[in-house]
Amino acid sequence: MATPNNGSAGAATTAATVTTTDVVPGSSAGSPLDNDSLYPAGIPDPQGTQPLEEQKASQGENTDSTAGTGVEGEVVVWEASYSKRNFIGRGLFRLVLTIGWVALAAYTWGMGHERLAYLTWGVGGVVLVFWIAMFLRMIQAHQSHHYQLTNRRLFVSTGIIHRRRDMMELMRIKDVFTRQQSLLERLLGLGTVIVVPSEKEIPTFYLTGVNDPQEVMDLIWHHARAERDQRSVKVDSV
Repeated sequence: MATPNNGSAGAATTAATVTTTDVVPGSSAGSPLDNDSLYPAGIPDPQGTQPLEEQKASQGENTDSTAGTGVEGEVVVWEASYSKRNFIGRGLFRLVLTIGWVALAAYTWGMGHERLAYLTWGVGGVVLVFWIAMFLRMIQAHQSHHYQLTNRRLFVSTGIIHRRRDMMELMRIKDVFTRQQSLLERLLGLGTVIVVPSEKEIPTFYLTGVNDPQEVMDLIWHHARAERDQRSVKVDSV
């Protein structure tokens, strides 16, 4: 089991290509849950999936034992999407703004300060736009990021209109670790799981915004070791 550390995470980020998102990562300062960026700064843009790779990856959706060689006995062991808990910090920030607007409205109309009416309506409109933008962002992130782990392969699907599905065989996994979490992420049980392949031709997978990242990391590593051991037994028996 790989031990998460800052050095290995930095090296994997600069040496590999991300495949989990089509969104350009932000670089806003502050807590990762309080800005509009879904991803930590420093993660490069995805290169996309080649047509042949996409065609091969789409076959992973069929786990019927009669579908052909390589999928017999393949079962889904874990599925997840971008967690809505990632927006708790942003929701709390907007809640504070809403409470401030209510206090301003009470002062404006409760105390008879009608000259502040235009300002109050303007601030209220801005707060409303903030809430709408957050809900739209939350729906977009949750629906456009889906992760699936079988006992043989790991799939990462991104996009809503233009859906992309990337696949990595578990026997090709070299290392699995989690990105360093902030205090708020640890309290909420959120994080990013990074899956490094054993071959340079295969891009690194970033499972961003998942619940219980430590458990997800252990689950992926457990099935990757089991798959490699099983393949080794088959080769030795031949």
